This record gives sequence, C-alpha cells and structure tokens, in this order.
Amino acid sequence: MKIKVGIVSAEPSGDLLGSKILNTLNEQFDEVEVVGIGGGELLNWGVDAERSLLKIMGLVDPLKNYSKIKNFQKQLIKNFTDEKIDVFIGIDSPDFNIGIHQALQMLGIKTIHVVCPSIWAWRAGRAKNFKFIDYMLCLFPFEPELCSNVTNSAMYVGHPLFDKKHEYQSQNKENIVCLMPGSRASEIKHNLSVMIDAFCELNQRENFKAIIPVYDADSKALIENILPAQKNIDVVQTKSSEVLKKAKIAVMCSGTATLEGLISETPTTIIYKTNFLNYVIYKSMMTTKYVGLPNIIAGKEIFTELIQHDANVDNIVKDMKANLSNNDEKTHQLKQINTSLEATDFSSFAVKLYEDCRS
Repeated sequence: MKIKVGIVSAEPSGDLLGSKILNTLNEQFDEVEVVGIGGGELLNWGVDAERSLLKIMGLVDPLKNYSKIKNFQKQLIKNFTDEKIDVFIGIDSPDFNIGIHQALQMLGIKTIHVVCPSIWAWRAGRAKNFKFIDYMLCLFPFEPELCSNVTNSAMYVGHPLFDKKHEYQSQNKENIVCLMPGSRASEIKHNLSVMIDAFCELNQRENFKAIIPVYDADSKALIENILPAQKNIDVVQTKSSEVLKKAKIAVMCSGTATLEGLISETPTTIIYKTNFLNYVIYKSMMTTKYVGLPNIIAGKEIFTELIQHDANVDNIVKDMKANLSNNDEKTHQLKQINTSLEATDFSSFAVKLYEDCRS
C-alpha cells in the first residue's frame, strides 16, 4: 500500500522526530511519498526547507506577523489538498499546526500530531482542540491520559533523544562549559549575552573554555554577530552531543535541549529570558511547578531554574560553581534518572495507521 504524507516541522527537534516516523512508516507501507516543510534529515524526503516564519516565537512577535503566518498556513493547506495527501503529520508548533489539522480533517485526511502540547504545564484549555487530531503521539508516559479528546487514540512513543544516550555520554569530561542559548533567533537574542557574561565571570583565571554548538550556519552567524571577541569562547557548527559529552557543566535555555543535559549527565543551569510582556503572559498561564523537562520528569529540581530577572550573572555563576564543586554527586544523580528513560518506538503507531488506512 502506498501512502502520501504531508508534514510540517518547524525546528531541528521536529526534524529528528519526523525522520524517525517516516522511516518507520517506510517499513510498514510499500511506498511513502512526502510533501511539506522541514529541515535536517527530512530534506532527504524532498520537503521544502523554507520555514523562517515558523521560527517566530513568543506571544507578541507572532501577533505582529499574524497575516504573514496565516497566509503561509493557508498556502500549506492548499498545497496538501492539491497534492491529495492521505495523512498530515504536524510536529510540535501546535498553535500553527492545529489550524491545518482542522482544515484537513474536515476533508477526510487523517491527522497526526507529534509532541503533545504541554497542557500539563500551561494553557490547559488547548485540549479542546485535540478533537481535530486523530492520533496524538506523546513523548512522555504521563501524557496520553491527558488526551481523551483525541479522535482516535493517544500513544506514548518515547523521546528520540533517549535513543542516542550513548552518543552523549563519556567518562572523559574536560574543563568545557557548554552554552546553549536556544535554537530560535529570539531565544538567542534574549539569552546569549547573560550566558557569555556569566561564563566570563566564572572564567577569570581562564581555566575553562566555553563552546556553543549550533545546528546551522544561520544560527552560527547570528551568534557570532552578538558575541564579543573572546579567546575562550568558540561557536561550532556541530552536534550538541559532541560538546556535551566532553563538557563538565552547561548553561541552557529552557526547552528540549535540557533533555540533552540530562542524558549526557552534564550538571546544567536552566535559564530563560524573554521580553517583559511575554514573561507576564506566560507566568499567568503556568500551571506546573517546574519549566525544565528534566525537573518535570524527575519530580524535583535536579537542574536549577533561573527565569527572567533571576537569570542574572550572579545567580548563574553561583549555580555553575555549585555544579563544579559537586560534579560527581550531581552526575551520579543524573545517571540514576537516565535508567528510567525509554527509547523511541513508532512501530505500534505505524501498524495502527496501516490498519486504519486499509479500513
């Protein structure tokens, strides 16, 4: 049986998920054809790499660009219908993808959403829109029970980073501080400078080297334009695993990257800064005690969280020093948590989708 898949992936973490799903579908179906947008390994499937509008984040900036984003969404819906896709896979970016799910589901196209929106953390009201989703693929085991409104089923599939734990782990840690200010331009602009200032304060004796791993040339150029000339700080276009497995500690923008800190067993300081209006709105919508995924998984603050005004040089330096002085103890704690993390498996979903398409 042949299947034609429409896909929208907004960022690198979504590209990884998308490629894994498509590879699994390729084992189940006779032929898989793909149209849509994405990057990374998804480019091997022939998708379009232009997705700059989807990198706009926050609450204020998307409103400023609402017309452009909405027109882009409408164009994608038209492209998918013209291409006569069988299923649509929206990866993360729920505010953008839900509208596509709704339009395509009305046309009888099966809709799949990957990465359950974090309704357990904020904006619980978004669950009402799950009725436009046939299959919700959840990355964490506690999420499926929150998705009763999904049309067909919600399934726990694990997290793709957990498949690659061996790539992140090494016994040979060096005096390296991994800095990860985020993958989006707005995150980099808000979080990079305080990371750099904190590292420079920590490294007055020049005992450490900071490395900032980046996913693509655009991020590298943006960081280098912001970054002042520093001999002990390098921006390297490489896999973050290559840096984290050597790093003694890390400072990261809150997001998927913090899971990399967990699986690499690198004691990490989580920070997040955004513009004031975004912060006020986000804070009013938060319903969970923690923002960092490792802390939510562990049920306690294994990584210190410094949000908005708390993400200042003094607090970051204080936590980096604590992570260095208690490095062995903290690494052991992370190792214990890692043993409970399951690898990704999309095979059950692929079988269920195949049976659904045949019926």
